[in-house]
Amino acid sequence: MNRRRLLLICLLLISVLCVTIAVYYIAQSPEKAKPYWLASGSYMTYEQVFMWNNQNETEYMTWNVTELRDDMADLYLVSHGVNVTDGNVAIIEGEAHWTIDAVTREVSSSSDSSYVGQKCPFWIPTDLRTGSSVDILYGANTIRRSESINVLGQQRDCWILEYDWSTASMKRWYDKSSGICLRILVVLYRQDITVKTTETAVSTNIGLTK
Repeated sequence: MNRRRLLLICLLLISVLCVTIAVYYIAQSPEKAKPYWLASGSYMTYEQVFMWNNQNETEYMTWNVTELRDDMADLYLVSHGVNVTDGNVAIIEGEAHWTIDAVTREVSSSSDSSYVGQKCPFWIPTDLRTGSSVDILYGANTIRRSESINVLGQQRDCWILEYDWSTASMKRWYDKSSGICLRILVVLYRQDITVKTTETAVSTNIGLTK
């Protein structure tokens, strides 16, 4: 085999290797474009059911895309949280204004500066699989399983993200086709009181594809 032919073969092999590496890294990068459903006015409303000590209270959480400028989305959030003081549970309302990079989901500005640089938790990329790592507001975690749930009058196939801390646990169901969070289960342990919160999507103007 002459040197010229050997050189051509080596160059071809190097080219194939470079293409293979490029394809691999592209496949490993799930956040390549903003979601297909994202538009000004897109919203999702969740029923929040709080349960503790044989008591319960129902509230609602809504996030709404107030404006979309190219790949930047302004998001307005109204939600309810739990405050436990001296053994008493209070459900409190809060609101936030975020500007989010719709491609990376990173919060670029916020009415609460502690959220800046964090990843929006309301949707995740769609080209995921079991074993994929996903970063949201509560930290990066690995998808280990999926589950089908009935929500918004439909049966939806969802990825599950689970978190377990010393004073709380969280389970989140993300629709596989849209990436949107459709259900959340949070269990808080505060002052010998266990508060269970279930948040389920009940209203939206987003068309979820099959």
